[in-house]
Amino acid sequence: MFHINLACWDYYPRQELAQLVDQHPSLFPEGVPSFVEHAEPVPYPPWAVKGTPWTDPWGCRWETSISGFIGAVSEHAVKHLDEIEALTPPDPDRTTHWYPVTWRKGTPPHGGSIGFFDCLKSGEIGHGHTFLKLVDIVGYETALYALADEDPRIAGLLGMLEAFNLGLVERFIEYGGVEWLGYAEDLGMQRGPMISPELFRTHILPSYRRIMEPAQRHEAVIHMHSDGDVRALIPDLLTLPIRVLNIQDRVNGLDWIAGNLKGRVAVDLDIDRQHVTVTGSPQQIREHVRDVLRVLADPAGGLIITFGLYPGTPLENAAALMDALEDGMYNRRLWGG
Repeated sequence: MFHINLACWDYYPRQELAQLVDQHPSLFPEGVPSFVEHAEPVPYPPWAVKGTPWTDPWGCRWETSISGFIGAVSEHAVKHLDEIEALTPPDPDRTTHWYPVTWRKGTPPHGGSIGFFDCLKSGEIGHGHTFLKLVDIVGYETALYALADEDPRIAGLLGMLEAFNLGLVERFIEYGGVEWLGYAEDLGMQRGPMISPELFRTHILPSYRRIMEPAQRHEAVIHMHSDGDVRALIPDLLTLPIRVLNIQDRVNGLDWIAGNLKGRVAVDLDIDRQHVTVTGSPQQIREHVRDVLRVLADPAGGLIITFGLYPGTPLENAAALMDALEDGMYNRRLWGG
């Protein structure tokens, strides 16, 4: 999976990036986006437009400094925990966490970017659906202190979030008939998780389990994405019915991932986009992909490789990564197949 962030089409020379897409049909079976072919402006979603604040369905105000990037919450929906009781949650009949939706039988809505595969009926309940949404609504420090204090007001907000998430899950199943459902939530930092394993286990994990249960019962593939170092949370995450886990390579470590996840869950590996692909050479990029395949690939399956291209990565490095990924698809000797 090679995802090109929309900002790239304004950052790189369009013809050069389009040529790379055309040269790698295995990675881009749909070819160049239509807005590029028709020389149209990039269709940025409303939450990713520079200089245009956007308010999400929970009432959080977002701003970004680069079009195409999801920015940060500049104004929380709740200024004090006492305001939670008056908070009106959004209606899952009308919206996800990010975009408005009209539910139609047999057609899953498609407005996110994590965990979608065209070969299956797939959906995603919204990046940052539980813990991160707490942070969006009340702020990081307030959320953590309230969880540590077992404040009943934060428990009430968690209940609202869970009810909304369950509403989305049930609609993706009932209307979309999804075969694959994504639960994306960044839990890690550069070192360690954003929330302690104890707080996660007490407050967040039970909600995860309840919002995944309908999808498990429906026999949908449950995909979870989390950026950052999540090694301390993996023992708890593996108690959930997750069948595909999307985590980052360098921050967690290839050998650690192999020792703790390989053969237990399908690994959807995010290729580093902070170090080797940005500042490394094309040769170092090819070597990194070979290392990934050597350590994690298995003839029995269980490995997906994902990369997100963002402005700042040299185009020659993007080309080297595309080449290496396509080579890895077909050259089975690289991974012992």
